[in-house]
Amino acid sequence: MRARTTTLALAATTALLLAACGGGGDELEAGEDGLTPLTVMQITTMDAGPLHLGVAEGFFEEEGLDVEVRIAEAGSAIVPSVVNQESPIGYANAVSDLQAIDQGLDVKFVANCCAVGADPEADTSRIFVLPDSEITDVAGLAGANIAVNSVNNLGDLTIEVALENNGVDTSAVEFTPMNYSDMPAALERGDVDAIWSVEPHRAISESRGFTPLISNFVESFPDTTIGYYITSGAFAEANPEVVAAFQRAMDRSNEFATENPDRVRETIVENLQIDAELVDQTNLHVFAPGLDEESVKVIAAAAVEHGMISEEPNYEEIFIRPEG
Repeated sequence: MRARTTTLALAATTALLLAACGGGGDELEAGEDGLTPLTVMQITTMDAGPLHLGVAEGFFEEEGLDVEVRIAEAGSAIVPSVVNQESPIGYANAVSDLQAIDQGLDVKFVANCCAVGADPEADTSRIFVLPDSEITDVAGLAGANIAVNSVNNLGDLTIEVALENNGVDTSAVEFTPMNYSDMPAALERGDVDAIWSVEPHRAISESRGFTPLISNFVESFPDTTIGYYITSGAFAEANPEVVAAFQRAMDRSNEFATENPDRVRETIVENLQIDAELVDQTNLHVFAPGLDEESVKVIAAAAVEHGMISEEPNYEEIFIRPEG
């Protein structure tokens, strides 16, 4: 089985400049072994589990693909890399995808990555405060300074919608960008009032005794897909069979991951070098097969309302719909 993983740290600014130079699609050719090499980019989160698992189980190989998973330090590097076809397929959250489309980039949705369920206790995302914080409930987050990994993106949107759904005025909420790994220390120093933690950082925050206030994914967009695999329209036009093969293999990977959560955790430990004891404490996203178009529409409408994109996209143009 082919299970090659490399780590790639990309400079987002440089990649965005290169994205403007993207041209027509290049047709991929099979190697001597009959497999077509395909680079797929992900980030260092639990969401990468089904992709790594599908490679390890041979699902992509059975579809004629030799998948190399590359790891980017941040999702912001993946979208321009996909547009340039440096990584023909990659992961990004739905807000990043929609923002790229809103900016005129050639981005198409290919397959589901990860979704939110309906149980707050099983959510992969939470807002935490210190146990002795003056903020003791959700209402106290009005006017709070909350750390997020990047501003004007999925964190801000889900937090604002979750708070609004709970009757909290978000007009004075501030968001401070920083790496997830830096957030606990910033919270303890008092640099911020609250932090947004996603797995495996949610488990880390709980282990440090921080107080959870709200599960912002579930409280904003329950039963909604929030992360997708994307490609460029140029690549999809030049390589329709490769894209279709990826979709079939990714569906099998998501189905297998759903049925085997322990294997998801095992492959995360193996491929991303995250502590096994910590991974055992994590919640997992919902991994559903297919391409969830309705969730894109839900998030797009909210992104317009919150000023993160200028308008909803043309939904007839942004999906590479699976065969059948």
